[in-house]
Amino acid sequence: MIQRIQTLYLLIITGLMSAMCFTPLSRYAVDGIENVFVAFDFWWLGGLLALCALVPLVTIFLFKNRFLQIRLCCAELVLLAGAQAFALWYAIRFDTIAESMGNAAMSQVCTPVLFPIVCIILVLMAIRGIVKDERLVRSLDRIR
Repeated sequence: MIQRIQTLYLLIITGLMSAMCFTPLSRYAVDGIENVFVAFDFWWLGGLLALCALVPLVTIFLFKNRFLQIRLCCAELVLLAGAQAFALWYAIRFDTIAESMGNAAMSQVCTPVLFPIVCIILVLMAIRGIVKDERLVRSLDRIR
């Protein structure tokens, strides 16, 4: 249901995690040669990020089963925490590898590494919206 605010939150999460799959997470240059680290350089990190983008999209279409939506949002929180940890770990790892190669090495962690933190906040806001809808439906059932 597109008219609910939690649907917009979940769509934003899908967009951010999809963007994170294909944008560079870290850049490093050694002796003038620039290399980039993308999520799909490691298949399991790319798969984890793709799953983080797919779960909110599936959650949107389960609007009739709000308890399942809440459970999927909680699972998304765990997936996002894992994605954040692994993306940061690899970005920092490439940063230290580039620095150990010599004085001519430069490295930079890109902003998409922070997308899971934003998505975690959006998932919490979506859960709050789903719970608010559930309370509204229960109060209407009580009136009947």
